[in-house]
Amino acid sequence: MKLLRSFCTTLILLSFILLITGCTENRTIPKEDGFKIEGYILEVSEGEILVAEGITSEQYETLKDKTIQELDNERISLIFLSYEDTGNLKIGHKVDVWIDGGINESYPSQAGAKKIEIKN
Repeated sequence: MKLLRSFCTTLILLSFILLITGCTENRTIPKEDGFKIEGYILEVSEGEILVAEGITSEQYETLKDKTIQELDNERISLIFLSYEDTGNLKIGHKVDVWIDGGINESYPSQAGAKKIEIKN
């Protein structure tokens, strides 16, 4: 009987540890050479752009004039990207962006871009 109680206690403890371990989350995305996002540029300023991630050209046309608050209400994923060479980037460009370092989780998210390619 004591052996059964000890076994059950150990099993419950291990299950609890696995549950806690599985429910933790990492708040920043780790550095990876190939981490890339795709989206449309909504704003361009000196050294920074705002990109709406994972949307189609049709979605871009319907949301391009909306405020950040309206986009948040529609659950559109936005990210401010710092990038030194914003001279050739324009609002409406579809871009691939390679992230430099981690992503700060705020709304909109914030990160540095190591490379930006304009897509056709």
